[in-house]
Amino acid sequence: MSSYALYRGTTLGQALEQTLNDMEEEGLLPKSLISKVLNQFDKSMNKQISRLPKEKMNFCATQLLTYRYCDNVWTFILNNVTMRDPQRSFDEPIDKLKIVACDGRQTNLLQTMGQGPSKRVAHDDDDDSD
Repeated sequence: MSSYALYRGTTLGQALEQTLNDMEEEGLLPKSLISKVLNQFDKSMNKQISRLPKEKMNFCATQLLTYRYCDNVWTFILNNVTMRDPQRSFDEPIDKLKIVACDGRQTNLLQTMGQGPSKRVAHDDDDDSD
């Protein structure tokens, strides 16, 4: 099973990747283990995010700065966004909001937002050859 690697671009994902790279440079971890840790991070983040409550939220932006659709992933960057959900309204507008939307039903794709030589990475749950 493959999963989206969107969360590698988050603060937590970047910190994990930097720590693993530092440990590799010091000779504490082999490259194959680093790859397995990052793949497990992708799976765990996707699993936990899918368990969050699925409530609808309304938002209104004064400006759509950019949008992009690539490999079944939509990315929107909005300016001056006001958000509301059924229970509350947020007091202050958000200066800039980035929305990344993926089709969670397509498990054969792995998207990564991080900067690096490999934009697609395929991994298999049963592959222990690394």
